[in-house]
Amino acid sequence: MRDHNDYEIILQVKEGNQEAYELLVSKYSKFIAKIIHKFNLAYHFEDLHQEGLILLYKLSITFDESYNKSFTRYFELAFKRQLMSYIDTLKRRKNKTVHFRGCIADNNHCVRENSVYYEIHVKEIAQILTPTEFSVYTLRELKNLSIHTICQEVKLTEKKTYNALYRAKAKIRQHFATE
Repeated sequence: MRDHNDYEIILQVKEGNQEAYELLVSKYSKFIAKIIHKFNLAYHFEDLHQEGLILLYKLSITFDESYNKSFTRYFELAFKRQLMSYIDTLKRRKNKTVHFRGCIADNNHCVRENSVYYEIHVKEIAQILTPTEFSVYTLRELKNLSIHTICQEVKLTEKKTYNALYRAKAKIRQHFATE
């Protein structure tokens, strides 16, 4: 089965041959991974790889060679379009989250308790950081606020906020590495 070309394998898949589909999956798995990484979506790799395999099966069933296109290009185009739609969906979700952030924050009833060491940790890092670095660090890392919100609260430019956060993280890393 290894020496067959795509058209022969697809014909076998259309006839219901499970081994042919497994061969197609092994042949296209790295290609799917390459396209996902090309779109810089490594954080969503597992989900998108599964989506790619599902699309591979669907397209192998519906492929028509009479259009004089190779299956590889047919699959590549369809998968890239699916990834573009996925990216658009992520952007829409992000915009909704930004738009409704106030409502989400007001209605968040999180009752998760902090660790017993939380206060000790905060006091310890307060001693090694400057007041500006400490406020930027706590707002970003402990309260998970956006850089834009932190800039407004601390009244710093975006660049100075990023610099303060970088310095704070470096000092904390160095402090705990030496212990």
